[in-house]
Amino acid sequence: MGDEDGTLGEPALPDMLRKVLDRLDRFATLPAGAPAIRSLGPGSVTLEGATVSHSEPAVDVVEGAEMIHVTVELPGVARAEIELRATETLLSVSVNSASRKYFREVTLPAPVRADTITATYKNGVLDVSLERTDRTRRIPVA
Repeated sequence: MGDEDGTLGEPALPDMLRKVLDRLDRFATLPAGAPAIRSLGPGSVTLEGATVSHSEPAVDVVEGAEMIHVTVELPGVARAEIELRATETLLSVSVNSASRKYFREVTLPAPVRADTITATYKNGVLDVSLERTDRTRRIPVA
């Protein structure tokens, strides 16, 4: 692994790897603190200075025996800007502010009671709890 003069040299890299590393070195890095992505969710990546269009926020649905929990990521949104609507089988979340526009309809995995829905919003995350109407309860027999 030494050179002809007896000193240790750099280990030889395969040509393909060296070409990849050289290409990576040519790309400029982002300035410190510059965000690469301004918003989250499918189809919501925008470039600096581009107009903000409707986007679908990331959603997670967890189905329990008695409740259905829906979590929606809404970064940078004020609580007053969130509009939430529900039917027995559909949950609709929309935000229409000057800087961000989100819209998402979630088909629920089971019918729910639309009159008992609870929602909380904290740190850009909306948590919605919906009570199932098709739940079955185990009744103890005495």
